[in-house]
Amino acid sequence: MAIKRDKQQIRDILTLIEQFDDSVCEIASQASRQEDAAAAAMKELCDAQLHDVLRGMDVENINRDRLGIRIASLRSAGITNMEQLCALSIDEINSVKGIGDEAAWLIYTLAGRIRQEAATGLRVRVSLDDRSEAATSLLLTAKTAMVTGEAVRKAQAVYDEYHDVLRAAYLAAKPAGSTFGWLFASAEKKKAAVDASLYLYSLLTGDYGECVRELTAAYDARKIPDPALVWEDYKRNSAAYYAQLDKLDRALGTRIDNSYSGLPEELVREVEMQPLYLDALHTALRPYQEFGARYILRQGKVLLGDEMGLGKTVQAIAAMVSLRALGATHFMVVCPASVLVNWSREIAKFSDLMVTSIRGGDLAAVQKWRAAGGVAVTTYESISRFSLPEDFSFSMLVADEAHYVKNPAALRTQALLILRRKAERVLFMTGTPLENRVDEMCFLVSCLRADIAGQIREMKYISSAPQFREKLAPVYLRRTREDVLSELPELVEQEQWCEMGLSEWEHYMLSVAAENFMAMRQVSWDVGDLKKSSKARRLLELCDEAKEDGRKVIVFSYFRETLRAVHELLGGRAFGPITGSVSPVRRQELVDAFAAAGDGAVLICQVQAGGTGLNIQAASVVIFCEPQIKPSMETQAVSRAYRMGQLRSVLVHRLLCDNTVDERILELLREKQDIFDSFAEESTAGCEYMRAEKSIGAAIIQLEKERLASELPLLLTE
Repeated sequence: MAIKRDKQQIRDILTLIEQFDDSVCEIASQASRQEDAAAAAMKELCDAQLHDVLRGMDVENINRDRLGIRIASLRSAGITNMEQLCALSIDEINSVKGIGDEAAWLIYTLAGRIRQEAATGLRVRVSLDDRSEAATSLLLTAKTAMVTGEAVRKAQAVYDEYHDVLRAAYLAAKPAGSTFGWLFASAEKKKAAVDASLYLYSLLTGDYGECVRELTAAYDARKIPDPALVWEDYKRNSAAYYAQLDKLDRALGTRIDNSYSGLPEELVREVEMQPLYLDALHTALRPYQEFGARYILRQGKVLLGDEMGLGKTVQAIAAMVSLRALGATHFMVVCPASVLVNWSREIAKFSDLMVTSIRGGDLAAVQKWRAAGGVAVTTYESISRFSLPEDFSFSMLVADEAHYVKNPAALRTQALLILRRKAERVLFMTGTPLENRVDEMCFLVSCLRADIAGQIREMKYISSAPQFREKLAPVYLRRTREDVLSELPELVEQEQWCEMGLSEWEHYMLSVAAENFMAMRQVSWDVGDLKKSSKARRLLELCDEAKEDGRKVIVFSYFRETLRAVHELLGGRAFGPITGSVSPVRRQELVDAFAAAGDGAVLICQVQAGGTGLNIQAASVVIFCEPQIKPSMETQAVSRAYRMGQLRSVLVHRLLCDNTVDERILELLREKQDIFDSFAEESTAGCEYMRAEKSIGAAIIQLEKERLASELPLLLTE
């Protein structure tokens, strides 16, 4: 019996199958191409940075073991640094007058060893001040990987599922599309060819075909990143770029990940196997943050002690997002009042979780959270003023700045422990190093794991020993920047949102009513009594944290009145202020005294004066008391600390008041950066800039008056 076939139709099917499979292969292969591109760019950057390191090493280093090498002969030949020396061959070294054969070989060997030592552990850093071709290529690769990442992952999944099956069916069907192949095929092979053709047709018209069409359409529609825009995007969102580069670097097998430094290997394996569901998380996690989120979920009741600036908040949010994906509905964050707004904004920014703020004994807000779910964000002062039903429980309790509850007798501590019993999981967070406060650590650990607390109490006398750390491993995770950020840029920027009290609101509304833009910009600092200033409270907390972390601080403000308030607040730890009326000689004296001072010292500077002509590498924390109208002014100010010679990551904090001129200025800066830049170019004459600033101020005043008129009744009732 003849087997029917439509030769042309089968040829069309085979052609389409080949095209579809090629498209999937092409997209799936982008991952390895991106890895290759990243590796090449990283190598070029590393080579450039290695040259910089060697260039900064005096040629004297070749004689560090006192082997009697004639350094004077090398200097006479113009060889003054290790970069020059490492570039020479043995013959070139031997040709230097005064250097013999044996000495040349020794110098060549030692130079190679020093070069290798300098290269070991070198990590790529992308500086905004060095936009080389290699750095641009690296960022473009990272951005491309971010843009195409989802399509590449889908293509790889489709390839894994269908490629081998398609190839087998394609080969089986091929005789049906060929005149000679069909002519000489057996009846069995003809039937198999037609069956395979029908199967391939069903794939093309089914889920496979639809998936590939959507995949290729999305991939073809991707935008090729523009280098200039990528640098601007990197400036705003460097964490996402480094998260992507981490993935590429790990895929190459070259990255050393210290996310779990000091933890037992068995615990590490268990944590890494913990599932994490982050589809609803609106940010990229770095590997150490991903490990932290898994650790929180796997261990259940833990103390996360990562150093300040490493993103403890986003790790907590990631854990809540993952739990929400599994059906969890209710979460609670307890924090100091000064960061309540920050928590609410971060949760809304990085997730789809609903946020309910509970202030004081607001029973209506408590009831709203119980009914609707999401994250309740409240303060240590509030938790003793409301209670939850005996039979009510929730999925996770997060206690930020957990050292606030170090006193077992305090009301806030007792209230938190009652809440703890209602939570399935408990996360304590603190950036304060607890290793030297063993009693405090023992109490916090006892709130989480009484069994471990009992064991470490008996080991207090060896709190610095590995055994002590190992006992704590199931409940305490702490990473430092040196552990996990060796390849990050040194700049970490954070917005610190402060919630104003009644006195602050009264002063602010009077400033708006008077259309006094400069007074509006001094929001929270103009209350007279700094105890009523939410910005002052947050600044004091940040300075205290910096001292605990062994850091020094620069505080910048545009306004001299604010500088005087900051000086009054900080007392003896403050140096300055440096203003435009301070002579250059006196400025340097203040900077020198600040550099010689101990941890926690604070240098106070007017942003217009402190932003130029000073090198303040002694500081690694920068605090702005208000956002600046002129973006370049902030950049110059930050660069006083964030420059060559800075050995630590620089943390930049911007103190901002919720629902005020601070927010309006940031919105305009983000939406109309080009307008601000044109207003504030360095070449703009002073009087023209003042007119531009006045124009911007007038626009913001009008926006604030309209907003307050519509929102004030709502704000007063919250």
